[in-house]
Amino acid sequence: MFGYTGKLLYVDLTRGSLDERRTPATLARAFLGGRGLGAALLYQELKPGIDPLDPGNVLILMTAPPVGTPIPCCHRWGAVTKSPLTGFYLCSSVGGHWGPELKFAGFDGIVIKGRASKPAYITIKNGKAELRDAKNLWGKLTDETELAIRKELKDPRVQVACIGPAGENLVRIANIQAGRRSIGRGGAGAVMGSKRLKAIAVRGRGKFEVADEEEVAALVRELREQIKRSPQTSIDFPQWGTVQFVDPINEAGMWPTRNFQQGVFELARRINARAMRKRLVKRDTACFGCPVACGKLSVVADGPYANTMVEGPEYETMWAFGAQCGISRLDAIAAANAWCDKYGLDTISAGNVIGFAMECYERQLLTRTETDGLDLKFGNHGVLVELLRKMAYREGFGEVLCDGVRRAAASIQQGSEEFAIHVKGLELPAYDPRGAWGMALAYATACRGGCHLKAWTLAAEVFEAKYDRFSTEGKAKLIIELQNTRAAADSMGVCIIAGRAIGAEERARMLTALTGWSFNTQKLLEAGERIYNLERLLAVQDGITRADDTLPPKLLTQALPSGPCEHIRLRKADLDRMLDEYYELRGWDREGRPTKAKLKELEIPKLLE
Repeated sequence: MFGYTGKLLYVDLTRGSLDERRTPATLARAFLGGRGLGAALLYQELKPGIDPLDPGNVLILMTAPPVGTPIPCCHRWGAVTKSPLTGFYLCSSVGGHWGPELKFAGFDGIVIKGRASKPAYITIKNGKAELRDAKNLWGKLTDETELAIRKELKDPRVQVACIGPAGENLVRIANIQAGRRSIGRGGAGAVMGSKRLKAIAVRGRGKFEVADEEEVAALVRELREQIKRSPQTSIDFPQWGTVQFVDPINEAGMWPTRNFQQGVFELARRINARAMRKRLVKRDTACFGCPVACGKLSVVADGPYANTMVEGPEYETMWAFGAQCGISRLDAIAAANAWCDKYGLDTISAGNVIGFAMECYERQLLTRTETDGLDLKFGNHGVLVELLRKMAYREGFGEVLCDGVRRAAASIQQGSEEFAIHVKGLELPAYDPRGAWGMALAYATACRGGCHLKAWTLAAEVFEAKYDRFSTEGKAKLIIELQNTRAAADSMGVCIIAGRAIGAEERARMLTALTGWSFNTQKLLEAGERIYNLERLLAVQDGITRADDTLPPKLLTQALPSGPCEHIRLRKADLDRMLDEYYELRGWDREGRPTKAKLKELEIPKLLE
């Protein structure tokens, strides 16, 4: 198989077995790799109705054809499983160096089943896989785990994906940490913890063949030149990273503030990209083979958070511990980011649930006794690090918050469910959909719950104003196109940032040159549509219906009180109108289920039989 190593590693932790299997060529061609191929294998391997923390759940880590090649900005790998946070399908992806190293070590992906009798970790080196005792690693923070494994294996270049205390304690917002990068928003870290799997360490010097080396080399030259010519990938992201979005989203009146009570954070300039660059950033960092270097290594030099070092904060994290909590201290936000990485907590979910707790506290639904003596007023940066520790270890009030905002609201009650901001249990990120109605439909129909990455409409609705952002007109078609395009790009490992300079034609050429299979832009879109329909099928199997394709009550009943979006109402009728059109264009029934005709058209039953 050109572009692939041609091998998958199947791990059964219950039996303690590690087996090699061929990467299924038919599925690889139809679902591309990464997220798509992972979803196809999950459909085949996972029994509907399995509890996400049961040994019967399956965790799949998957790369794609461009990963590990010189092609720039195509380094991302995916994690696919059933989410402990939402109770249905979960996909996530991340960059860094772990994915390319897995391919150099000899495998396209890993399929993990069962539960180890005692803590274990997996090592893969040059095609040889082994299960090792992780007793001495259990309980360690993620950075401690990485260092300990490299010391044990006597190799400082080993790439480690591991969980921290949050994953070990089955916290439902636990991530997997791979170096300085996090993956698994939705609780993939808890899935690893439930399997007593502490880490996966990979190292290799292997090679894999591509179909057309000359064409790949030509693409490398062309794409690097395109990235260099694009102002976004040559200036904006290298200089400012993703935090550049703080100012324009805040100015658009849709930067969720104090648990989505406002859309403008009056102190945003204190935590915007310029402030971060001036006060925190020490150097730029890049993923494997990436000339953009949008990552920012930040250091807090003095004050109560001195000696904090973290890659970030990214835009979403800056919001989650910033505007969402009414906090304008860069040093506190960086420290919260660093501790999330050490504990293995998702920053978006963690910041969201803390902001929710702050609103409950200010509404007097929580007393100081119930919060373990912590003063949870908006703006109190001093509670962040302690709350994160309590969440990671399920200690005291942390037990209430650590499983996400939906479960926290069910515990606190008293009407707090009305302002618990999530879709299908996954906390919303840093764009208030009342300020861009396409994002409302994107959140409602995202394959894993409240996610912005599956259809980011801000370019079309806000920055370029191709659509009226306060209208339902044309949004269903826009969301479908974006979802299908993103599904294909994710499955290829293409970075969403570099995607601004790497178009569909280049992606089609890339796949053709790497695999030898003939792809064009239309076939790529068809693959994206196939992937998205399969993901919906996986969700439907676990009970997701139209009733779940909605927004938090607060966002459908309350207008934003000030700013550019002041008093503009997004109503349930508006969302329903977009859903009706979306389902019809998708070829789904009125309950949001892919029809037999649509599945047959996409050959999904035939491919997965």
